Order: sequence, then structure tokens, then C-alpha cells
Amino acid sequence: MLLILSSNSFSQIDTNRICFSYNKAKLIALDLVKGDSAIAELKLANKLIWQLNEKSDAQDSLVTLYAAKEENYVGQIANYDQILFKQESIITGLEGDVTKLTNQNERLKKGLKWLGGGFVASLLSIVTLVTIK
Repeated sequence: MLLILSSNSFSQIDTNRICFSYNKAKLIALDLVKGDSAIAELKLANKLIWQLNEKSDAQDSLVTLYAAKEENYVGQIANYDQILFKQESIITGLEGDVTKLTNQNERLKKGLKWLGGGFVASLLSIVTLVTIK
């Protein structure tokens, strides 16, 4: 390990002097500039991806909200259908009760007519018997 550190075969001693040819140095500079622009492009792409993920999350929450609303509406419609069914059964039962009570009322009226007529006849016969005696 000490041999590698003490060796200067892989290091550049004079930093003011360019060891590469002009064309190589130009290619190296272009490569560095491209690398810097690639890093800037990568940062921009990462920012756009993050914004897209945020937008996607917002849309997912909206979809979830609308799905919950739809489920609520379906429940409300089912409850309304149950209410209508119960109303119809109550109305049918009440119509049957009205028919039954109307028939009973008609019979009661007929009975009262006969009873009323019989009462008057009985009263008339008692009055006639009382006056005859």
C-alpha cells in the first residue's frame, strides 16, 4: 500500500500544464458540459415526476371521494325504494280497512233502520194499548 502512495507514476506533478491534446481536452470539456446539463435535466425530470405523482394522488383522492358519493347515492335510492314499498303496503292495508269499515257501516245503518222502525212500532203499540185501557 505504501508503494502505491509513494509512487508518482499515476499522478500529475505539474498542474499548470495540460497533459492531453487539444482535441482530447475539447472532448473532455464537452463531455463535462453534457454531464452538467444531464444532471440539470435529471433534476428537472425528477421535479416533473414528483409533480405528476402529486397530481395523481390528488386525482386518486377525487376518485375515492366520488366513489363514496356514488355508494351513498345508491344507498339513498335503495332506502327510497323501501319507503315506497312500505307506503304502498300501508295504503293497500288502509284501503282494505276502509272497504271493511264501509261494509260494517252499511250493515249498521240497515240494522238501525230496522231497529228504529221496530222501536217506533213498539212504542206505537204501547201507546195504543195504554190509550185503549
